[in-house]
Amino acid sequence: MTRSTVLIVTPHQTQSLEVDTRVLRWLKPALIGLACASTVLAIGLTAGGVHYLLARAEHQSEQSARRAEIDSLRTQVHDLKNFTSAEINAKLAALKKSEQMISDLQAYLGARGVNVKPVSIEPPKGAPNPAAGGPAVPVARPVPFTGSFVRDAGDLLQTLQSVPLGVPHDGVLSSQYGGRPNPFTGRGSESHGGLDFKGATGDPVRATARGKVTQAGWLGGYGNVVTVSHALGHSTVYAHLSRVDVKPGQHIEAGATVGLVGSTGRSTGPHLHYEVQWRGQRLDPEQYLALTAPVTAPAP
Repeated sequence: MTRSTVLIVTPHQTQSLEVDTRVLRWLKPALIGLACASTVLAIGLTAGGVHYLLARAEHQSEQSARRAEIDSLRTQVHDLKNFTSAEINAKLAALKKSEQMISDLQAYLGARGVNVKPVSIEPPKGAPNPAAGGPAVPVARPVPFTGSFVRDAGDLLQTLQSVPLGVPHDGVLSSQYGGRPNPFTGRGSESHGGLDFKGATGDPVRATARGKVTQAGWLGGYGNVVTVSHALGHSTVYAHLSRVDVKPGQHIEAGATVGLVGSTGRSTGPHLHYEVQWRGQRLDPEQYLALTAPVTAPAP
């Protein structure tokens, strides 16, 4: 056995130690291997730690991105809810306004009586008419209505309020528009430029649209007559009145009383002679009495 003596010197003493040289020969490789293993282990632990830290940082970055995306989606949903609510409120307000306009329109048309067509009691040809009259005009081809109210105005209700609609008197029709026999004799032929409504003296006569009074007083065969000028070139005539209740230049609304039924002028009995004119040309008033009334085609 080979032995070696190892001296251990300290400040206080010196000692000798005998060591087997074979142990020293095995101890050195073991220490070197242990050092190498420690180094590998340290490198492995370091690499694992770095990988863990990188993966954790990446995970945190992904979580932050997802949180930002979720927050963005929440903001978009909130904005969408607010936008949808505002849009719905706007639609509801518009619908309410439309419903109110329709309600006002229905009330106005109902007040004008445009859905009720008067009954006609005009006698057959050859028989005198006890409730008719008006100036005798030579027979001519009727002038049809050629206007277009709604296209010419943006507000339908305002336009309708300025257009002659409905009946001026609740009586029955005693004489139609157009050609007819002489109402005094029941014979011959003459042109009638309006409608005659039979009534009792003193019955109220009402304007069929808003407008301005241009004539109020006596006018030949019309007797006491009121003429009202309306928008879009229309005018209306109320003749044979027993009393006139308006003055020239006066502005009136639809339904206002313009006078009372009578039998003044060329008349066979108490009635209202009613005309609708467009730019000075007589039209058939019957097409203005109800919304379902036919409108004649324009003439060349």
